[in-house]
Formats: sequence, structure tokens, C-alpha cells
Amino acid sequence: MKPLPKWNYFTALLLWLSLSFALSAIVVAQNIHGVKEDLVQFGDGFADHLNKKMVGTETVLKGFSAMFGAVGNADPAQARSYVRQVIENNPEIFALEIVQKVNKRELNEFIVRKRRNGTPDFSVKSFSYGNERKWLSLKDKPYYYPIVFMAPMTEKSRQVIGLDVESVPFLRRAMFASLQKTMPVSTHPFRLVEGNTAYVVFLPIQDAGKLPDFPGEHTARNDELVDMVIDAESMARSEKFPISAGWSTDIYHRDFNPDDPKGQLLALSGPPRSAFESAIFPSFTYHKQLGTMGEPFSLVVKRQVGWADLDWRLLTMVGLLTLISSLTLVSLLRANQRGRVILIENQRKLWQLANYDSLTGLPNRMHLMDRLEQMLFRNNRQEKHLAVMFLDIDEFKQINDSCGHAVGDLLLQEVSRRLCDCVRETDTVARLSGDEFVIILGELDRDKTGAVAQASTVAEKIRAALAEPYSLKGTQHGTDEESVSLNITSSIGVAVIVNQEAVPEHALKHADSAMYLAKRSGGNSIRFYQQPA
Repeated sequence: MKPLPKWNYFTALLLWLSLSFALSAIVVAQNIHGVKEDLVQFGDGFADHLNKKMVGTETVLKGFSAMFGAVGNADPAQARSYVRQVIENNPEIFALEIVQKVNKRELNEFIVRKRRNGTPDFSVKSFSYGNERKWLSLKDKPYYYPIVFMAPMTEKSRQVIGLDVESVPFLRRAMFASLQKTMPVSTHPFRLVEGNTAYVVFLPIQDAGKLPDFPGEHTARNDELVDMVIDAESMARSEKFPISAGWSTDIYHRDFNPDDPKGQLLALSGPPRSAFESAIFPSFTYHKQLGTMGEPFSLVVKRQVGWADLDWRLLTMVGLLTLISSLTLVSLLRANQRGRVILIENQRKLWQLANYDSLTGLPNRMHLMDRLEQMLFRNNRQEKHLAVMFLDIDEFKQINDSCGHAVGDLLLQEVSRRLCDCVRETDTVARLSGDEFVIILGELDRDKTGAVAQASTVAEKIRAALAEPYSLKGTQHGTDEESVSLNITSSIGVAVIVNQEAVPEHALKHADSAMYLAKRSGGNSIRFYQQPA
């Protein structure tokens, strides 16, 4: 079978990859566009939810202010009942408070009156909302703005009664802005004593009546305010807008950058996407200012696209189409190449059989002669000597007869391994037939005496290695498999070839002659070929 040109394969593969990529890209692009639309819908819905909450709380605050503006002398118990009903319907409201302006000259009398009328431990004090949250000594100044009413009031929040609002910078700015504008004004986010993130909305009491206080108290209402403490987490909580993997929402005060923790009213996030998803998929951001009058907050929603956002059913269909097309393409390519692969494999096997011994895996006579010719040529060019060793196992026929051919084969395999361990990777070990082996040592010393010494060292190393005991497992005369211990000796003939004698057949013949001299001398010996005089 004549193979197709390579450019045909390349063109077919390129067309298949382009089609698969284009279909997958279209599906992924549609999914990503859908994620962006979902983000906008989520952001609009969540912003509307927050706006309704904030407008609702502002309405409650105005009602609270109007109640005290219309009723100049309200019963605190009645006021607390009202607040309790309001909070039941608006759980995001943490507390409603009243702030009263007190002249320095009247401060002591004001404190005494408060203690006498139901708050025995009342005092005017200041607090640090910074890194070190602690009560501070009260500074000397013309006016003080203590919190005189708070509902509901827990054990932790009770200590807030008497707090001089003006002593806290972020409260002071919002309070005076509200007094100046006569409208609701929010503070920057802060952390409550209970640990929640919150903010305060101030609103002046507009009526010129009396400040609602304990029964029997009448104070001129000049620069008095009501305020509302909003729990940010409760305000944002909604089962309709869950934050899932890859989503994050931030509500921040517009006096700060979106990533400034000081301005963050609330930060919610789902499980993050993996680094790989973040690297290959885009992310989208939704930004909207919340449309309330006194609460200058903005909403930021981020969405990182991930694997879960993809339409895997459609992608699976694309994958199946791609798989079918790829299988078709592969079938065509394999049909075209099968004949060629089989031919190459058969050639490789034939070459292996023709050049290597099937029992030991060593080069056979044909491969040996080819290597010997190459090594003789290279050594002659480099003006170096080469040694050819002819090795025969002494009494190998007797081992075969007494222990069986299976043990004999195992012995030949172990001898082959030991021979390879005794020489360099650049040298050659080959098996001619039976128990005859040939070793070629290349690149010996340029001086013949040195080359002979090198060859003698290696030959002695081989003779000693082969003389080590053998423990072989095999069948012996048809018996079950058992361990057989053997000791053998070998006869080694060595021919050191000089440059001018670079003929493979002569080199092998000289080494064979030397080996027979070793055999005739009783075996287990090494003999060198001597050139006739």
C-alpha cells in the first residue's frame, strides 16, 4: 500500500482540530454570555432588595422622629414598645436611639437628673472605635451629645447609654451633616460591640417641642436627633440571592475605594474558583450606586466564570461528534499505515533474528563481524590497538548431559550477563554458537605492550567472574523445578590486533587459535596469540 503524502495527514488533522475547536468555542462563548446576563439580573435584583430595605429603614427613622416631634413628652416604656414592634418587621434594625445636646454648664445637673429618673449609673463618656476599642476620658468642650435613649437594649449595648457621639469622629461627621442638611445621613461602616458590622443613620427632630425624656423632664429641643443602627448582615440577608461558587458581593461607602476594608459595609463571597479556572475564564463585575437619600453606599458584584457554568450536555454532544469524526480519521490513517507498520515490524524482527542470538540476546556471528569491521576501521584511523577474545566454557557438554539442556541454557544466559558486566558499553560481547563467546575490546593503548596489559586485565577479570558459583533454577532430567549449584571454568584466547592487521576474519581466527592453546593446556587459563616468526 502506497502511503499518502504527509501534507494530506497534516491537512486532515488541521481541519478536524479547527472544526472541533470552533464548535466548542461557540458553546463556551454562549455559556459565558449567559453568565454575564445572569450577573446583571442578580445585581439588579440584589440592588433593588437593598434599596427597599434602606428606604424602609429611613421611613421607620422618619416615623420615629415624627413620633417624638409630635409628642413632646413620651413615656420611655411606650417608646420601647414601639421600637420592639418596628424591629419585629425590620430585623435589620439593630437599635433606635436619641441623641441630646447638653451644654457644658448643665452637664452635671443633666447627669444627676438622669440618675434620679431611672438610670442610676448614667454618665457621659467617650469611646474609641479604632484598633484599640476602649472607653476614654471625657474632653472639656462647650457642648456634649450623649445618647439618652436606646431600644432595644441588651447587656452589652447598655453601656452605650451616655456615649458622647461628638467624641467619635465618624459619628460626629454624620451627625453634624444631618443637622446641617436636616435629612438622613449615614456614618461610615464600623463594628458594633457585639461584633457585627453596622452603620448609623442620623435624622434631626424637626419639631420645636420638648425632647421626649423620662416623665417630668422638659428640655428645649435644639439640635436633638434620632438615629438608627443598621445591622449590615441582616439587611443583606435574602434567600432569593444566594452567593454560590465564583460569586462575591461588596457593599461599600462611597467615601472609600471599593477595595478599602475601612469602607466595606458587607463582603460576601462563595467558594473561590481554582487558579486554573481564573486563568482561562473571564470574570465580570457589576457596579451600581444604591438609590437612597441618606445612605451613600454602592454595590459591587463579581462573577468568576468556572467549569460549572458551562453547558456540559451540549459540550458532551460536541465531544461525541468530535470523537466520531476523530475515530473516522484515525481509522483512515490506521488503514493507510497498517501495512507499512506491519512491514516495518517484520523487517525489525527479521533483522533481530539475523543479528542477535535468541537465547542470550547478544549479537550473533553476522552482527559480530559487522561490528568488528567497524571497530577495526575506527581503531586503525585513531592509531589504537584492538583486542579480540575467544571464550569457551570448559566441559560444557558434560553440564548439559548431567543437568539438562534447560540448566545449560540458564547457565549460558548468566554467563552472558557476567560477560557484559565485565566490559565497557563501547565494547562488544557476542555469542557464536553453543558455549563459544567473542569479546571485542576497542580503543586500547597505542603502544602494543600497554594494549596487551589492558587486554590481560580484562581477560583475567572475565575468567574470575565466570569462576564464581552459579545458583540456577531449572528442571533436571524431567524432574520438578529445583535450584542447581554449579562451578565452571573457561578458556580464553586473546589476539591483540595491530593497525596493519585490520582484517576481521584474521582477527577472529587468531583469537580462536589462542583459545585452543588454552584448552590444550588444561582449561581455566588465558593465552595470547603469538605472531609466527
